[in-house]
Amino acid sequence: MAFPPQFLEEIRTRLACSEVIGKRVRLIRRGREHVGLCPFHNEKTPSFTVNDDKGFFHCFGCGAHGDVIGFVMRSDNLSFPETVERLAGEAGMPMPVLSHAEREQAVREQTLHEVVEAACVWFELQLRAPGGRAGLDYLRRRGLDDDTIARFRLGFAPDQRGALKAEMLGKGFKEALLVEAGLLSRPDDGRESFDFFRGRAIYPIMDRRGRPIAFGGRVIGDGEPKYLNSRDTPLFDKGRSLYAHHMARLSVRDGTQVVVAEGYMDVIALHAAGFRGGDLVHNSFSWADRHRRGARARETVSGYCLGG
Repeated sequence: MAFPPQFLEEIRTRLACSEVIGKRVRLIRRGREHVGLCPFHNEKTPSFTVNDDKGFFHCFGCGAHGDVIGFVMRSDNLSFPETVERLAGEAGMPMPVLSHAEREQAVREQTLHEVVEAACVWFELQLRAPGGRAGLDYLRRRGLDDDTIARFRLGFAPDQRGALKAEMLGKGFKEALLVEAGLLSRPDDGRESFDFFRGRAIYPIMDRRGRPIAFGGRVIGDGEPKYLNSRDTPLFDKGRSLYAHHMARLSVRDGTQVVVAEGYMDVIALHAAGFRGGDLVHNSFSWADRHRRGARARETVSGYCLGG
């Protein structure tokens, strides 16, 4: 069964991650986050974190990651519909009755999010694999530590035409879906589709909830273009999406002003230095759109860090 995105978002809004997860894991509050022992693997030192502002959990030990729905599915071994029904009951929400068109739209969006998330996890794993050494060395040379790499979910795309494709097809995702999500390129002349990102350090681009919707890739070694962004998809509009905006907008609540930068590494450097109000402007971004979005989020743009 599919559910409207608005219904799922309301469940996530009403039920704090720490509230639900805290019933199954002993959590200790540290600043804005809660920490505890990961329920998905054996550990003696807590590496499992829960962030209510961002609405997700993450384990730095085994890589488990997701929102409150994903946690309950995994911890209680429930299907997606069973989990939604249970959490809707906890939130005091009646189950929706969907039209055929609404069901189709909800299924499409949910499936796209699932395949992009699966690709993001795979890119992260490749960075730590032997074949990702060049990517990891590049990020290290740029001064990034493990915490920063994990926080921004940075990854690596092997220089192979079909590595990601084979992995995603093996997980049951359809080739047409991978093309629609911008993960594969399909030549107009009918030749076989191939991985869109190859031989690149990967920078996931998140939506306002912190879910990956697209990627940026920086070539390792010689090659053009130096930077490559996902093409527009049903989830990603380059003219309306900002890198790390999900982090910056949370900091604005505490009075942090926003600095708009042009490069992925510029934004990451701002955050790594302790400034949480960094955003990235994609090259084709509409400035009018940017300021409308800033006004809706009640952000104050205090400066720009743009190449020229």
